Amino acid sequence: MAAKSTSSDRVRRERTLGDTLVVGLTGSIGMGKSTVSKWLQEMQVPLDDADATVHRLYAPAGEAVLPLKEAFGSEILSEEGGVDRAALSKLVVGEANAERLKQLEAIVHPLVEASRDNFISSAQKRQELLCVLDIPLLFEKKLEKHCDMVVVVSAPAEQQRKRVLARKDMTPEKFTAILSKQVPDAEKRRRADHVVDSGLTMEETKAQVMALVKECRNRVSSERQREERLHWLFLGAAMAAGAAAAFSVLRNVGR
Repeated sequence: MAAKSTSSDRVRRERTLGDTLVVGLTGSIGMGKSTVSKWLQEMQVPLDDADATVHRLYAPAGEAVLPLKEAFGSEILSEEGGVDRAALSKLVVGEANAERLKQLEAIVHPLVEASRDNFISSAQKRQELLCVLDIPLLFEKKLEKHCDMVVVVSAPAEQQRKRVLARKDMTPEKFTAILSKQVPDAEKRRRADHVVDSGLTMEETKAQVMALVKECRNRVSSERQREERLHWLFLGAAMAAGAAAAFSVLRNVGR
C-alpha cells in the first residue's frame, strides 16, 4: 500500500476508511514500550513484535538460519542448530564490519518485512479494528510508512536513565552508546501521532493505553458503520431509480 506524507517528516500509509487501523508502537530504551506492548496483548489487540520475529527466524529451522549459514559460515550456528546471536554479532558489529552488516540486513530484513505484511493482511481479513506493530527502531529504519498512526512511549530523561542503569550488566558508557544510535526522544515525540507518558504511576500509564485502544476501536467502528449506512443508502436509491424506470416503461407501454 502506498504511503502518504502528513508533513515533511511524517509519512503514513494510505488507508481506506473502515480498514484495520495499523498502529506503530515505538520508544527509546528504558521508556516502557515492552510493558505497554504486554498490556496491549492483554487487551486482545493483535500485536506483531519485530524482535520476537527475529528470534523466530534465528531459531532452529527458522527461515534465516540457512541463508545466514551460507553467508557467514557454520561458526554462527548454535549447538541446537539455530543462529548464535553472540557469534553473529562478532562478525557484523563495528565499522570494520559495515559491509557484513549490510549483508546481514539484506538477508534478514526482507524476511521480517514479509512476516509483518502477512500479519497485517491476516488482521485485515479478520476485520480486526486495529493491530499493532511493535518496532523498537521504527523511526531509525523509516518504517512509519507502514503505519496509520505512530505511538511513542516516553518518560523523563532522568527516569529513563535510572531504569536502564538498574539493568544487569548495563553501564553508563553502554547506555550512552545505545542512545547515540537511536533517534532522540524529543524527536520521536514530535513525529508521533500519540505519546504515552510512562513517567507516571503504572495505573496512570495503563489508563492512557486503555483510553487509546478504546479511541482507536471507536474510530474504526464509526467508520464502518458510516460506510454500511452509505452502502444501504446508495443501494436503496439505485433500487428506487430502477423501480421508477420500470414503472415509466410499463406506463408508456400501456398508452
